[in-house]
Amino acid sequence: MRNTSGRTFVLAIALMLAGILQGSSSVGSFEIDGNLTDDSGPGEPLDWNSPPPNVTTFIDQTGSGDDIFNLGSKELDQNGWVCETGSAPPKGDIVKGAISFRILARKQYLYFSFFRQATTGDVHMDYEFNQLTATSAPASQSCATLPRRSVGDVVITFDTDDGGKNIQVRAFKWNGAGFIEFPLGVKGVFWDAAVNIPNTIPGTAAGAFGEGALNLTDTVGNIGCGDFNGIYMKTRASTAIDSALKDRTRPQSLTVVVPTPDLSKAKASGSAFAAHVGDTVTGVQLTLPNNVNPAGGVASGQAGEGSNTQSDAVLSVAVPGGALEAQVLSASSSSNVTAEPAGAANTSSAEVTDVRILGGLVTAKKVTADAETESSGTASTFSSLGSAFQDLSVQGVAQNNVNPNTTIGLPEALYGPGSFVKLYERIGSTGTPPPGDLTGGLFTADLTVNMIRIHITDYLPAVLGNQTVDVIVASATSHTEFAQILICPPQTVSGHGFVLRETTQPALVPVVVGFVDIQANGGFDHQNLDAVAAPTADSGAGLPAGSVLTAGASVSESQGASFTDASAASTYAEVGGVPC
Repeated sequence: MRNTSGRTFVLAIALMLAGILQGSSSVGSFEIDGNLTDDSGPGEPLDWNSPPPNVTTFIDQTGSGDDIFNLGSKELDQNGWVCETGSAPPKGDIVKGAISFRILARKQYLYFSFFRQATTGDVHMDYEFNQLTATSAPASQSCATLPRRSVGDVVITFDTDDGGKNIQVRAFKWNGAGFIEFPLGVKGVFWDAAVNIPNTIPGTAAGAFGEGALNLTDTVGNIGCGDFNGIYMKTRASTAIDSALKDRTRPQSLTVVVPTPDLSKAKASGSAFAAHVGDTVTGVQLTLPNNVNPAGGVASGQAGEGSNTQSDAVLSVAVPGGALEAQVLSASSSSNVTAEPAGAANTSSAEVTDVRILGGLVTAKKVTADAETESSGTASTFSSLGSAFQDLSVQGVAQNNVNPNTTIGLPEALYGPGSFVKLYERIGSTGTPPPGDLTGGLFTADLTVNMIRIHITDYLPAVLGNQTVDVIVASATSHTEFAQILICPPQTVSGHGFVLRETTQPALVPVVVGFVDIQANGGFDHQNLDAVAAPTADSGAGLPAGSVLTAGASVSESQGASFTDASAASTYAEVGGVPC
């Protein structure tokens, strides 16, 4: 009996603690538990030490040099505001604070927190959002450091009673003469709040820290970029919204707010085929694989939230006339529009093994084309990272490093004038809204990859007329678009790198190996090279003129991204087996 009772008691405590933790995270996936630590570990929910995104912080002095309100300054009467330096009552003396905006499941949440100097009474805290600035419109003649209110300004309040046992979060909108209160609904559903009682924050008194979360979308309404110029914190003497004002922070620029993405305008599409042969000598016009679509290849498309995928494959192909032989030819395309994270993405790919084209003009163990695009409300990118050759040879010459859009001319006497082999043909672009447009535009990304494209102008020169042959092996196309949402301010990135660049004297055709670059609004570019080879025309490195500078396996990469409050980019290149 004693053991059974003990197990029941421990289980009850465990369930109770689990319920507390779950309850503290129910609004906006944020731990409203009276501390800064992410007690749940990596991932959701977040806490201030995670940290949350789009944070604006406030730091305020304490003691006699603090920015305060003079006695007689009342919340609703800005004409009577007097702003000066001095000492605020300890219970209402702001030390620091923070706010954060986040979109989650298509709803916008506001997280807010504060530290105060002392806990000798209840706290009555304001977070005021203003459209005007103090420079253009000061609050009063005696308060030139705070802005004048205008219709539509918003105040979020945090009030405690009975030593923090009761917490109330409210929201008000200024109508020109007074505040209109928003109905915020049920605590724990649309809003939540807590103070650090009991305290687990080192060096902080119990009740000196408070935090809250508010579902803006379903209460106050979303706060968009540019809706407000700034925000500041202040304290009141009591819960009453018209009570006397005590302490204040300096206004901070409110430059980062995340609006709701519009999934209805999001689109993703793509297509791929493993091989195409157009041969006027034999009359063959063929695109493979062609089990799913008789015309050949695969395609996918998605408009609005959802996904669409198509794939196909054929085995052991020998095209009449010898234009193409291959063992496995596969293609796939997948289009997705998602709410979390909000964006459109497409990946299209094609792969061919044991390739032999036009009697051995081009051979390869494996050829893979990969085209990927992504678009969100703030950026668009494309990548061909998965594209690769294995044991590629053109006219019997091994091709160890292939830069995008490499063209090899073919002998006119054998194949006719203007014939060529193009390797790793990559045509990509991103589109952004016109400069200065804050809404209504689209972020787009497009990429087409043809790993091998052969054009023969006259396959039988001895025969009257031109017998053209076109062969494409491993082709993928990708497209995405997403409606613009606001970033304040717009962010850009840049980056490029290479494994080797050679210039000669006298000047010959410049050689650049392993070149990678990214678009201004972000992206990813990467090259893996099995080996590096470049001709040299002098002996500056101890090599005789006309010899070849060689190196081993090498890699180059450039990537960057734009976020709502920052941008980041990185580029690196690494070369192995360089002779000394």
